[in-house]
Amino acid sequence: MIMEDTEKKQVIKEIKHQFMTYRNGIVADTLRKAGMPYNVVFGLQLPQLSQIAIAVKGLVSQEDLGVVADILWSDRSVRESRLLACWLYDAASVSQGKALSMAQDVQTREEADILCFRLLRRLSYASDLVLTLKEDGRDLVAYCGEALARNLE
Repeated sequence: MIMEDTEKKQVIKEIKHQFMTYRNGIVADTLRKAGMPYNVVFGLQLPQLSQIAIAVKGLVSQEDLGVVADILWSDRSVRESRLLACWLYDAASVSQGKALSMAQDVQTREEADILCFRLLRRLSYASDLVLTLKEDGRDLVAYCGEALARNLE
């Protein structure tokens, strides 16, 4: 069953509440000073994102996880939204076109690394993506191809 809009909003609201709960101002400030391109940085570290992913997976059905992940990935202004999305996608349901589009949309090396580690390496066609990404010509996309290659070794 696909979630209603109000249910989607409630799940996203709960996720953002968790971001605030785990917020680390020192890490957030450091990331901002380092030039992160996001409007909002909560400063969560990977273990906290993993805990939130586990909680979200307990809240929604498998088919709804993709919907939630899409909403989070499309939130280009919040670092943690983009990273958490990588935990929530089901590799079996991500098309090659979607995977390529996501890789072409990465904003930072951190996003590329997490996307490759948490999602792209699990795709049955991951090795086919490597060359396409490496030859893209955009620095971050090529980096994503290199990160994916490292994850497949």
